[in-house]
Amino acid sequence: MRTILFSLLILFSAKLSAQYGPQPPFTVELEPVVTLNPLPGMHSFAFAKSGSKWLFVGGRINGLHGFSTNDNFAVEYANYNVIVIDTVSWQYYTSPLTGLAQGIADPLTSTNMQYVHNGNYLYMTGGFGWDSTTNRYVTYPTLTAIDVNNMISAVMSGGNIATHIRQIVDTNLRVCGGEMYMLNGRYHLLFGHDFRGRYSDPPIPTFTQVYTRQIRSFDIVDDGVNLSVANYFTMTDTNNFHRRDLNVGPILLPGAVPALEAYSGVFQKGIDLPWPSPIVFDGTATVMDSSFTQQFSNYTCPLLPVFDSVHESMYTVFFGGMSWYDYNPQSGLPVYDSLVPFVSDISCVIRDAAGNHAEGVLPEQMPGLKGSNAKFVWNDSAAHFSNDVLDIRSLSGRTLAGYIVGGIRSDAPNRPNITFAHDTVYRVYITPDQVLLNAKKTDAVEFLRVFPNPAKEQVCVRIKLQNPSPLHLQLFDMQGRMVREEKIAQASGQHDYFLSLKNVAAGSYRLQITGKDFRKVEQVGVIR
Repeated sequence: MRTILFSLLILFSAKLSAQYGPQPPFTVELEPVVTLNPLPGMHSFAFAKSGSKWLFVGGRINGLHGFSTNDNFAVEYANYNVIVIDTVSWQYYTSPLTGLAQGIADPLTSTNMQYVHNGNYLYMTGGFGWDSTTNRYVTYPTLTAIDVNNMISAVMSGGNIATHIRQIVDTNLRVCGGEMYMLNGRYHLLFGHDFRGRYSDPPIPTFTQVYTRQIRSFDIVDDGVNLSVANYFTMTDTNNFHRRDLNVGPILLPGAVPALEAYSGVFQKGIDLPWPSPIVFDGTATVMDSSFTQQFSNYTCPLLPVFDSVHESMYTVFFGGMSWYDYNPQSGLPVYDSLVPFVSDISCVIRDAAGNHAEGVLPEQMPGLKGSNAKFVWNDSAAHFSNDVLDIRSLSGRTLAGYIVGGIRSDAPNRPNITFAHDTVYRVYITPDQVLLNAKKTDAVEFLRVFPNPAKEQVCVRIKLQNPSPLHLQLFDMQGRMVREEKIAQASGQHDYFLSLKNVAAGSYRLQITGKDFRKVEQVGVIR
């Protein structure tokens, strides 16, 4: 009964919400998993699974870290257990790390490690935590390999876990807050930083922080006994790679070619705001779409990547987290907030076959301010490509795509607030919309992008039209007063048109773009 009532509440709240921006050819629903006993609350962990068993290592068991030297990353809230959840019975099992040698145990209690589950091994790099040998907070220079099946068995039976852990030191892997993936048979460690000391805000000389500003690619050589790193090389971009605590996910390029895409993250070099532009990495080179501004889910949160093999479009769904825009269903507009609050929005970044990006907010929302530092776990039975991208064309109806587990939940968008490590697991269902999937492009506007957003001096309208048309650009404030306009006698094909923002006050505006047989409205932020 509890499951039914909660599901109805979620569906009812979704109906009260409204969508914003372009929508994917599918819908998503969340349904809580109801268990006899509460599951452990945790976030920012390393993860692997084997069949119906989930394995968790490291992370935190409290909420968001504090912002002074007295309340951040307290040692007692590090996860000192290896945890296994059986998703058939929804029972969990723990094994403490206290029996391990301190040099082995400390990195395993760290937060924001990078990790990859490959075959039977969970490989974990770096992470931030308390080093009991040097009595200070560090980013660890370690690579750890865990035998997943044997570790799960040992935790569930109360056996010895030490024999299933191997660890080496490699200073090239001293990173936290980045993301690690396999692509083209190699491991790639994207971005992150080396943070040492106690965090404080505003900064005082209690820590050092060095962004890697790199993609680090390497092989892990592992014969089951010996562990090493080989064929290491780096790609460096001192500006655009200056990112951490971001989302990175698998995508497919046209022709179903596997790649990775890095979304947003913090912080822009010299500006305490998230990155607006995503970066596509194909294993050898990167391309950043500087014309696109990602407004939602700028910090780490669960991702559901979906590919349409007919239109060759990628849809990456982001579940909640923290955003510099928060969608307001009542006004129908996203609200800019430089404090980057916790949000309940479920958004989708769309990448078309030409590499253009767009973003929309789905009508469904998270059941609360949740999702930050949570994990999306695949349902292996759902049709997907080899790189764990869902194949939307192979779904015939409502399908269990996977689960959302862990993360941080908050009682308010901005600090000071109360936050907790979340202990509820959600099933994520996806239903393809056959009408949208089979629709042909009949819109007069083939493509529309407004950037930069937020903007300072001018805003660019990049538009591609099916047929020639006069174009009228009008900027309205929130009271409906027109503050700028530009008229183009005849527009055709794809072109960029600019609207000056000189003497326009900072705030939120509506940009109305009108043609012969269409009208589009985009929200624009102006900053000073």
